[in-house]
Amino acid sequence: MEIREWAERILSADTLAEKLLSPGKLTDLHPGAPLLISEPGRPAHMGFAKRTLEEKLPPFHEHGNQDKRAVCLHRFAGHELLAVEIMAYALLAFPSAPAAFRRGVAHTLIEEQGHVQLYSDRLKEMGVQFGEMPLYRHFWHHVPYLTCPLRYISAMSLTFEMANLDFAPLYGKSFARFGDTSSAALMAQIEKDEIHHVSFGWRWLQKLKNPETTAWVAWTDHLNPKLTPRRARGFVLNRGSRLKAGLPEEWIDNLKRL
Repeated sequence: MEIREWAERILSADTLAEKLLSPGKLTDLHPGAPLLISEPGRPAHMGFAKRTLEEKLPPFHEHGNQDKRAVCLHRFAGHELLAVEIMAYALLAFPSAPAAFRRGVAHTLIEEQGHVQLYSDRLKEMGVQFGEMPLYRHFWHHVPYLTCPLRYISAMSLTFEMANLDFAPLYGKSFARFGDTSSAALMAQIEKDEIHHVSFGWRWLQKLKNPETTAWVAWTDHLNPKLTPRRARGFVLNRGSRLKAGLPEEWIDNLKRL
C-alpha cells in the first residue's frame, strides 16, 4: 500500500478498525502534493469532547479502584489515537521530506496503532469499551504550527513522546502497587517503545537543524507558542530512558532544571 493512501484512510476513517488499518508492505512512490487537514474523521462515538477543569485524571492514591485506573487507561488510549492521526497528518503534510524520515514516521505510526489496540484490549478486560468515555482534541490544537518536519519532531517526538518516558513508568508503578500487573506491564511496553520514538526525533533533530545551532536551541526555537520545554517532562524525570534514547547528559540536565 502507498503511504499516502494509508494516511488518507486513517484520517478519513469512521471506524476504529480503519484507524488501526495494517498497511502490509508500504511503498512511497507517489507521495503527492502536501495535503493539510484541520480535523480528522472519527467514529460517531469517538468525537472530540470539550474538556472541563473537573475532568482531571484520578490522583494516584485512587488507583486502587479499578474504575479509576480505567479512566487513566482510556485517556492514554485517546492520546495514542491522536498520535496515530498526527503521524498520518505528517505523512500527508510533508511529502518532500527525506524518504528515511517518512519511513521512520510510518514505522512509529504502526507502533502507535499497536498501542491503541493494547489499551483497547486492556480496557475491554476491565469492562470498558474504548470510546465510551470523553476523548479530547489535544494534539490537534498544535497542528497549525506543524509547518515542517523539524517542528513536527520538536512537538511530537521530543515533547509529547518524551514526556511519556516519565509518565508511563510513573503510572505503571502506581498500578503495580495496587496489584494491577496487567496494566503495569502495558505501561512498561509503552515506555520501551517511546524510547525508540524519542530516539527517532533526536536523530532527525541533528540532521534537520542548522549545524551552527545547538540541539537544545533548535528544539526550543521550533516549539510552537502553545508548548514550553517543560511539557517534555513529567513530575519525576526519568534519566535512564532518555539516555537509552541517545540524549546527552547536558540536554537531560537542562530539562531537569525546568
